[in-house]
Amino acid sequence: MRQIPIRSLLAVSILGSLLALAAACRPAGEEAAVPEEAPAERVENGALGIALVRVPQGFEVTRNEGEELVLGRTGEDDPARLSFELGTLQAAGVNLVARVWEEKERIEALPDGEYRGQNELGGVPLGTTYTSRGRFRGDEGEMTEEYRALLVHPSQNRVLILDYEYPVPPADEAQDQNRLEELMLVLEQVEPILIEEAAPPPEEAVPAPPPPTTQP
Repeated sequence: MRQIPIRSLLAVSILGSLLALAAACRPAGEEAAVPEEAPAERVENGALGIALVRVPQGFEVTRNEGEELVLGRTGEDDPARLSFELGTLQAAGVNLVARVWEEKERIEALPDGEYRGQNELGGVPLGTTYTSRGRFRGDEGEMTEEYRALLVHPSQNRVLILDYEYPVPPADEAQDQNRLEELMLVLEQVEPILIEEAAPPPEEAVPAPPPPTTQP
């Protein structure tokens, strides 16, 4: 039979005593504290008719007012900006394919505009979604790349656009793939909510007619 060294027995005995002492010091009925997970940061925009179930890691909300919902990257060295846009309401439904081809014309009409293609995304919870990517020169002379996701708004006949803009990356296709993944992280969190209707302007009060005058 293999013998256990005395040192090992002493170590086990001391460890057991310490565990027992710790358990005795804890008040009766008190369980060990379990750290709680931070609640998901849900963001709603009633004017756009959408909500983000949670803000994906690496993003933060920089504006959420009216029809403006804008996300920025949390890294100080990353000026990328993602905004949401709504197309005009269509009475006869949305021709999403035609709308995507309009993106090519729009990009090529911009200063130094260069269209870089489009793709259909698969597995998007909100249905058929296309991406459109292009480059152009901004108002301050900087070259900007734009990655867009276009889909039919889940509750209205209009296009919902996620517009992701950032400085033109170096000649590295892996960087482009990273931007698409970042765009997808946000897209996967979008869900529809009831669109808020603008309140009608208050009616102007009509002044009461003056009382009739009587002749003496």
